[in-house]
Amino acid sequence: MPAKSPYTPRCPRWLNWALRHSLGYFLAWYLRLGSSWTDAARAIKPPFILVSNHVTLVDAFILSFFIPVPIYWIAADGNMRSSLTRAVFRLLGAIPKSKAIPDIETIGQTVRVVRKRRGVVGLCPEGQTCWNGFTQPLIPSTSKLLKLLKVPVLASVIRGGYSSSPRWGSSFRRGRIEIEFSLLLSPSEIKAMETDEIAARLDEALAHDEEAWNARRAIRFASPVRAENLELALFMCPSCGRSDSMRSEGRRIECRSCGESAFLDGYGRFAGSSGKPARFAGVKEWFTWQRGAFAESVAEAARERPDARILSDPGVALLRGKRLRPQRAVAKGELVLYPDRLEIRDVSGRSLAIPIADMDGVGVLKKRLFEFNVGRDLYQARMPKPSASALRWHLAVEALSKPH
Repeated sequence: MPAKSPYTPRCPRWLNWALRHSLGYFLAWYLRLGSSWTDAARAIKPPFILVSNHVTLVDAFILSFFIPVPIYWIAADGNMRSSLTRAVFRLLGAIPKSKAIPDIETIGQTVRVVRKRRGVVGLCPEGQTCWNGFTQPLIPSTSKLLKLLKVPVLASVIRGGYSSSPRWGSSFRRGRIEIEFSLLLSPSEIKAMETDEIAARLDEALAHDEEAWNARRAIRFASPVRAENLELALFMCPSCGRSDSMRSEGRRIECRSCGESAFLDGYGRFAGSSGKPARFAGVKEWFTWQRGAFAESVAEAARERPDARILSDPGVALLRGKRLRPQRAVAKGELVLYPDRLEIRDVSGRSLAIPIADMDGVGVLKKRLFEFNVGRDLYQARMPKPSASALRWHLAVEALSKPH
């Protein structure tokens, strides 16, 4: 067991009660929260693990409203890098986790909460909120953690959360959120199962397709700006193939290069403009096409032009830090991706190059922060333009990291 971390989550009962009866009731009213429980789920007592799909930035507050005891949520340490946010998250009982890389400290704190405090730990095995309303692949080590702890596992599936507050969105949409709670695994089942069997049970329990769900429920999610910031997720034009020209406003997303456009309705469906049908039914279909087409275009560019630029964005600030420590600026200028490296050059001509082969834990924090690890150092690229997609950089590096 690792040495006790100087960061210790608190999660006092009085604060949990106060938040549930203030913010919790507000969210329940505003987002029209509803829940259903199996008898076994209602009977569960601490200690236990709560697992859920991850669809909004307020999932922890939504789910905590329905659980009458404090929940120690495993959360990305990127939310805790200032002394103020670290103090707030500590008081809320957050257990810090470095994104996309193994973290022995997180495991140690989780074990202490469950075994010593007899508490409840909440986690989202996807590791990050989804971009398209469809459950992402789960982190494989989750099943190993459940096997280690051997306590009951309560599963919750959030339906309508993505439509209410998509990761890329600028505001909430009022509709309805339905949450289903069920007992996923008992201690005896966990003892008898292999980790791959636990992983399969998790995959099945947390699978959710928002578009298919709302095709059945037909719930309208009202907002006059429902497509705003959609280019953070859908950055590639299906008509001309440009990956830097999509812009959104109100209910519309449009390519500034060729004029291709679509309108997003209150049910998450696309409608075309000028009487033309939309190319894609919804965000998920466009996102699926984009993922394959963009990866193919990046790989093709790398093969045909080994020294050419793949992507570039001006005015990017690059910061460096470690886990919960504050990050410091190391460079600001044009960020350029080549087939073998990421390079940033400032106005004086000085440059910093980072080989793609050295990058690990590549991902997006929140909506617009492109992050990756190099050894024990965490780098964060902050895009200056609201329309610049950090996801575009993530998927490009991911495509270059794979053998072709």
